[in-house]
Amino acid sequence: MTILNYFFIGFAFTFLIDILMGLNKIKNHSKMKNHKWEWNERIMCIVIWPVAFIVFFIAFLKASFK
Repeated sequence: MTILNYFFIGFAFTFLIDILMGLNKIKNHSKMKNHKWEWNERIMCIVIWPVAFIVFFIAFLKASFK
C-alpha cells in the first residue's frame, strides 16, 4: 500500500462520515448537539482513519443492536 492509497482510503472514509453527519437523525442526536464537524476533525480522520474506522464501527454496532 502506498501513501497515496492510504490517504485516498482516509479521504473516502471521511467523505462517508461527512455524508452521515449530514443526516438529520445523526445531526439531532443528543451527543452530537454541541459538536461541530470541522476541518481539524476531517484532517485527523484522514490521517488516522484506521482508528477512526474502528471507533465508528463499534459505536455503530452498539447503536444498531441496542
